[in-house]
Amino acid sequence: MPRWAVQWAMGCLLIGTALGLQGCGGGSGPSAPGDACATYWVSTVGNDATGDGSMGQPFATVDRARLAVRGDPGRGVCKIDVNIMGGVYALKAPLVFDPQDSGAPGHEVVYQAAPGNSQPVVLSGGLPVSGFQCSGGRCVAPVPDLPSGVMPRQFYVDDQRALRARSNTATPINPDYRWVSNGYQAVGTPPALTHPELVEAVTTTQWKMMRCPVGANAGGVLSMVNPCWNNANTFPKEWSFYQLSWLENAPEFLTDPHMWYLDPYAKTVTYLMGASTPPQSAYLPILETLLQIQGRPSAPVTGLQFRNLQFEYATWLLPNSANGYVSDQSGNLLIGSNYATNLIGHQQTTYPTPGNIALTYARDVAFVGNTFKHLGGAALSLGTGCQNNLIQQNHFVDIASSALIVGGISPQDMRPDASSANSGNQILDNVIEATGQDYYDTAAIYVGFTRGTQISHNSIDNVPWSGIAIGWGWGLLDPSGFPGLPGATPAMWGSFAIPTATSDNQITHNVISNFLEKLWDGGAIYTNGAQGTSFANGLLIQGNVAEGKRPSAGGNIFYTDGGSQFITINQNVAFNDPVGTIDFGPCGYPTSFEGAALSQDLCLLTAIVPYGADMGGCLPAGDLRFTNNYLANPSTFFDICQNAPYVPTSTQNLVMQNIAITSMSVPDVIAIVQRAGPR
Repeated sequence: MPRWAVQWAMGCLLIGTALGLQGCGGGSGPSAPGDACATYWVSTVGNDATGDGSMGQPFATVDRARLAVRGDPGRGVCKIDVNIMGGVYALKAPLVFDPQDSGAPGHEVVYQAAPGNSQPVVLSGGLPVSGFQCSGGRCVAPVPDLPSGVMPRQFYVDDQRALRARSNTATPINPDYRWVSNGYQAVGTPPALTHPELVEAVTTTQWKMMRCPVGANAGGVLSMVNPCWNNANTFPKEWSFYQLSWLENAPEFLTDPHMWYLDPYAKTVTYLMGASTPPQSAYLPILETLLQIQGRPSAPVTGLQFRNLQFEYATWLLPNSANGYVSDQSGNLLIGSNYATNLIGHQQTTYPTPGNIALTYARDVAFVGNTFKHLGGAALSLGTGCQNNLIQQNHFVDIASSALIVGGISPQDMRPDASSANSGNQILDNVIEATGQDYYDTAAIYVGFTRGTQISHNSIDNVPWSGIAIGWGWGLLDPSGFPGLPGATPAMWGSFAIPTATSDNQITHNVISNFLEKLWDGGAIYTNGAQGTSFANGLLIQGNVAEGKRPSAGGNIFYTDGGSQFITINQNVAFNDPVGTIDFGPCGYPTSFEGAALSQDLCLLTAIVPYGADMGGCLPAGDLRFTNNYLANPSTFFDICQNAPYVPTSTQNLVMQNIAITSMSVPDVIAIVQRAGPR
């Protein structure tokens, strides 16, 4: 520690002891309880120009407090608190923290709700909407302050998500169009579309969801925008954009209560009331990022804490673009051109869904006790170079994509140097519910290439696909090159001598309920690719409780998918998870999966052919241990996939001492259930 820092810290300690005060280097008001030697205050009635950050003269914005902390000589020497009074803080731009804002382990800078607040601290990226004129249940409001070029994808009325106007809410497949090479052709009289260039086509099937913008509507043909349309159709037919689920975002689709439509030309938003009471409060999210922590490989951001704050109202605009939303899996996207047609259902180069709160090269940063709500991308992402961060006791609710993304899947993330590794992050005691609201293919928690990640004692409820998904590559990115996908061949994505970074991860004591609510072919916990190089440094899945899968959804509760290797699944409980069926949509619609070839008649399998078990996966590489679990079917491993002539690289799978669950009153089951979930 430099001499000036020692002298400053000692002086602060002596003065504080003598006077019974805290406040060196910050505002003159008293600190929150604790050991902070500097305290700054922020209030909605503060003033950035004239305030000094004291309790009596607070700042008006968190960003002004950040600048004050940056210049405080105690930063990184002692703990500094930024106390934020209750109220809504409308962000005009993201809060950005870089290495100059760092604290230090043990001497953190803590941004927190002020003790004793009677109102929550809301950091909002939303534009308030008021002035509704209502007639017959139809309410219209002006939005003159909508920024040019910003087309929000969500709308919230009285703290509830509204449904963006869409077609055919009563049928599983849109009945009005059939597939053609450049889009969809109307069957019969084309439906009227005032602004076809604002319309979006949506497809959902198996574990996929994709969204593509319409470019034009001419002669009854909806011509789709590229590269979105071309990218989506690089996949085999059953995972392409063949099946049209619905069209979205046209005033003609405003048919049901709680639907909304934004006219960017007139700058008005229309909302259909669900009751006779007009909207009391409404927000359009306009910021894509609320908070960024941006370190560098040589200078990570460290020693920050965010406590008891509410992050609310953010959107994500990339799906509006010509790229649309072409998901490979788990919110990892095809962006740009030059993708080749494939037979395996996956592309090697993909890009992650961004976090509305995003960290890169961040170390020893904590988010504790916060609420993440009404967010239009992934809520929180811990990206490249994030190490030893803590995400604990937060509440994630109403998230468009994943609640949490830990680690990436780029070549840099796959085999990183020491500074770029994603390692040692802890996801503990969080409550996660209603994720994947706009992007069904996402897991509540997605984990890429990471080392030493701990996901423990979380509650996950009401998710459209899998609860937790970890891994990438289906064996094709591992040194074994195991082709864990039907039609794949070794080394088709390259040859690798060095293992990926994935190792020493743990998923323990979580409760995952009401999963596979929209899609199928997923599970409570889903894995793919090698999870280490041996059982000693592989993945541990232990003490988790999985219950309440959508009954008709086919899937494997503990799903070790393509290339999965070196995983121990021990002492988990699965109950109320009946075997579901295959679902490729019904037959008889213009875009149903039916045709002359038997391979195209996938709709004939829907709701008839059983799919899944408690244990299963498509072409795992081997080295899996399923032991001492309480399951409805304790012996069957479900795998209908074949990829001859390739066979698992190891047959050392161990399925033993699993017990058929006949009652929840078994003492061992009670013990597992009681220990799982937030503490």
